[in-house]
Amino acid sequence: MNHTQIMHFMVAIREVPDSQTLTVELERLLASYGFAYYCVFSNPKPIENADQLIIAANWPATWVERYVAQKYIIVDPTIRYLLRANRSFAWHEAVDAYRDNPHYKRMKRMMADGKDNGLASGYIFPAFSRTGLVGATTIGGPKDIELSPVEIALLETAFREAYFRYLELRGEGQASAVTLGLDISMTHREIQSLAFIAEGLTSGDIAQVLNVSSNTVDWYVNSLQAKLGARNRNQAVATGFRMGLIA
Repeated sequence: MNHTQIMHFMVAIREVPDSQTLTVELERLLASYGFAYYCVFSNPKPIENADQLIIAANWPATWVERYVAQKYIIVDPTIRYLLRANRSFAWHEAVDAYRDNPHYKRMKRMMADGKDNGLASGYIFPAFSRTGLVGATTIGGPKDIELSPVEIALLETAFREAYFRYLELRGEGQASAVTLGLDISMTHREIQSLAFIAEGLTSGDIAQVLNVSSNTVDWYVNSLQAKLGARNRNQAVATGFRMGLIA
């Protein structure tokens, strides 16, 4: 039944006349899986003012207040993990990935707060363009919901289509979705490499994680340094922190 819902959704969004109607279709799809809440956003990055990134959203009001008050956007493990993952994933996977991070306890507290405010479990689905990661859709609900690998793959495709349809209905081209607001466009791999460098990984370490050669990683690093105007890796990391690309 849910697979049929996804197919209906992907056909329907091509015909919707406006963003409001698209949101109705999105909420109908999510309800068929038992998810009550969602957020569609562009240019994923850990910055304090996340409102400017949101395209469409429906979160519990109490959670939004708590999230803002505690400045959870700075340590949100789902956003951090999104910047280094090449796939969709469950929220709990993101938390588990940061067990050795100094902010791990705060990340766990954030997830516990979310559960107390109606977000027991959820998933996040990246949207990629030719230049890399440009947006994402995160969904959640008050119950533990486990999606199958096939469902995750289908939903990732559906949410990617919806993301770009939102941009189209808002009068925005794909190019506007791949910039960082500072006349700089970085690929997903470059953002990943920058985040790993900030965590102290060498080119060899990063190559193992990304399953590429060390020379390829060096190419990513040289490219991001040039784009950031950085003389070395340390300066690139410092610039990345100031721009909100990493945290």
